[in-house]
Amino acid sequence: MLEELRLHRFGAISGELILSKGFNVIVGETGTGKSLLLSSINFLTGHRFPFVSDGTFVEAVFHLNGEEVCVRREVLGNRSRYFLNGMRVPQQKIKEVVSPLFVFQSQRQGVTLLKPSVQLQLLDTFSENIGLLSEYREVYAEYTEVLLELEKLREEERLRDREIDILRFQIEEIERVNLQPGEEEELRQLKERVERADQIRELRSKSLCFLYECEGSVLDRLAEVVREFEKSGLYSEILDKLNSVYFEIESIVSEIEREVEPPETELSLEEIENRLYQIERLKRKYGSSYDEINAFLKNVREKLERLENITFEVEQTEKRVKELEEELYRLGRELSERRREGAEKLKEYLKRSFSELGLESARFEVLFEELEKPSPFGLEKISFLFSGNPKLPLSPLSESISGGELSRFLLSILSFFSFPGVTMVFDEIDAGMSGKILRKVAKKLRAISENQQVLAVSHSPQVAAAADRVFKLEKDFNGNVNIRVLEGEEVVRELSIMLSGEVTESGIKTAQDLLKSWEE
Repeated sequence: MLEELRLHRFGAISGELILSKGFNVIVGETGTGKSLLLSSINFLTGHRFPFVSDGTFVEAVFHLNGEEVCVRREVLGNRSRYFLNGMRVPQQKIKEVVSPLFVFQSQRQGVTLLKPSVQLQLLDTFSENIGLLSEYREVYAEYTEVLLELEKLREEERLRDREIDILRFQIEEIERVNLQPGEEEELRQLKERVERADQIRELRSKSLCFLYECEGSVLDRLAEVVREFEKSGLYSEILDKLNSVYFEIESIVSEIEREVEPPETELSLEEIENRLYQIERLKRKYGSSYDEINAFLKNVREKLERLENITFEVEQTEKRVKELEEELYRLGRELSERRREGAEKLKEYLKRSFSELGLESARFEVLFEELEKPSPFGLEKISFLFSGNPKLPLSPLSESISGGELSRFLLSILSFFSFPGVTMVFDEIDAGMSGKILRKVAKKLRAISENQQVLAVSHSPQVAAAADRVFKLEKDFNGNVNIRVLEGEEVVRELSIMLSGEVTESGIKTAQDLLKSWEE
């Protein structure tokens, strides 16, 4: 709900409106800018206006979900800046916040609520179809999803034989190599050792020869030295060290015999390289590691199993599509039946409302056109047909209805349907109507305001008298326009001026009678 609207140098208008949550009316002489004031709401969301100058700003305070929200657009240095709760934000953010909160209706503008897509929504609301439509759309969503799945399965079935051959080849290729975890690294280490086998043999042979096996080896000479020290009986400490060295060399000899050994393998270097080549080919095609290749193999086996049984899957999916289609058409036919019943009730309701608003000859019908296949909204499309002249045929609203007729049609619709949380903005929707009809228009507007906030520009005293709050635009000698809220006797005097052009005794009396009739 719009609580406050402030303008500064918006065209010639400066001032503020503290609005009622019900019915608000803006009055003033021709040329003061009443319609322009309403345009300030569009200015907030980014619309361009040629008369905007440096220093212009429009600010609005809304009550949304229990909180106050303030939006503002200002022009400084011929550039616009947008603010949300005091923080500067992009223009799109303000548009997202403000645009859903207003619906504009006038004889000059396109009527938002009578677009073809909204006509169906209105009919469903009148027919109390919202729950049924929700159920239908859930089934429709599942139906379209399963239908797409069926098309995909049929395409897979068509290409099945070729795909199965490919999958079987991949499985056979991977299984033939029979890659084991850690095998590649072991093979690379073995390859390195096999490549160095001759060097290892020579190293072993020479090492054992020099240290132990050959005549004059290190251990032989060291043993001689040990014996000489033992004979002398001197230098026991040196003898201990010599014995320690001897035993250490013996230990080293044993380690060489045990560790320095050419690899024992039945694989030749050529066979090892060939195995590594097979593994590398698998990695290039199916994954960079054993785990990835194994995961690929598992996935291919599952896919092959599914393709080998895809005919059964297609049959099951076809069965599910048929079940959903039957349910969809059942719900769709029920929806259509309730819409046709609702259309008759809406027709009777509008006939009474048209009569109240001076359109006794007007006719209204809902045209149903069956669709070739179900849509998200049912089995048919609908359009509202209207004729204000008994000699003219019914035709779509956009082709057949005049501005004045459209205003009354709109009031008839909106007095039944509510749009909670939305401010309805009417710009001279009562223009060109007679006094008797204006009373009915005022009653309709007041009824609409019982469910949602209404902001209307009007030249009609009957409409202004029905308002919860009246604002007047006044132009001073310098051409500046100010906004003033009228209260008590000020409302009576303004109504008198609207009735007779000036404040007169009879005008005052009529104005008081108008106000009293609404109070009663």
